Amino acid sequence: MTESAALATGAEDPAALVARPGIWQRLGKTARSQPVGVFGLFLTLVVVVIVIFGPYLATHEPDAETTNLLASPSGEHWFGTDLKGRDYFSRTLAGGRITVTIAVVSLALGTAAGTLIGMVSAYVRFLDLLLQRLIDAILALPGLFLILLFITVFGKEVQILIYVLALSVTPPLVRIARAATLSTLTNPYVEAAEVVGASWLRILLRHVLPNIAPTVGTIFAVGVGNLMLVTGALGFLGLGVQPPQSEWGQMIANSRQYVASASHLFIYPAIGLALAVLGVNLLGDSLRDLWDPRLRGTT
Repeated sequence: MTESAALATGAEDPAALVARPGIWQRLGKTARSQPVGVFGLFLTLVVVVIVIFGPYLATHEPDAETTNLLASPSGEHWFGTDLKGRDYFSRTLAGGRITVTIAVVSLALGTAAGTLIGMVSAYVRFLDLLLQRLIDAILALPGLFLILLFITVFGKEVQILIYVLALSVTPPLVRIARAATLSTLTNPYVEAAEVVGASWLRILLRHVLPNIAPTVGTIFAVGVGNLMLVTGALGFLGLGVQPPQSEWGQMIANSRQYVASASHLFIYPAIGLALAVLGVNLLGDSLRDLWDPRLRGTT
């Protein structure tokens, strides 16, 4: 068959076809181009395992007190015991579970609220002025001041901490979502959807949200590490999770007077918090590089 005949019949030359790489090949190429991200993913997966399977990995009841006080790491107690004789390995797992859960859940709530408010503010112009002035007023106050104020007024329970941290991250996310939405609304397909009579809710959910999702997702990935630090800082100051529940920041604070005599009380929660924050930050930076065409060197 001649070339003209092949074109006439719609047949394609097999030699001209380029095999599309499979998913594992694409993943391998991405991993080779982002080795730091792979390391961050590994650390993040370790954190996920601690959160999901922590209760099953614990060798003892985290709150069970014994007479074996401040014991060094051993075969029975892998991370030693604390000043009340509680198994420190089990308490470290439980503390990490609390720290990560508070950070992830509060950021998820703040991201959802901030994205929704930001999209509505950008699309519904008569609400934009009112909402943005309210955001300006909130951002004018130091974030730590607001967190301390609400914790002092409403209490230090885990649920309160989650809502307070979610409230603290919502205003910046409103600004980010609003800016991304305004950029997306200038695209022709959004104007076409408005012409054919699509509702504002369909436009935001069907055409705007998928386009701003990479930006919001990157902010979420990086923000988890920041909120883990904030949660740990509140625990260190005695304003976070209260005993007998364990939390990494609280455990670090309780170990200060035993750094010389029982250094394991400080080392394990500090390493856990540092590696968890490092992992999610490295993963978030790599996701930003992958999702942002400008950082990939493409247009």
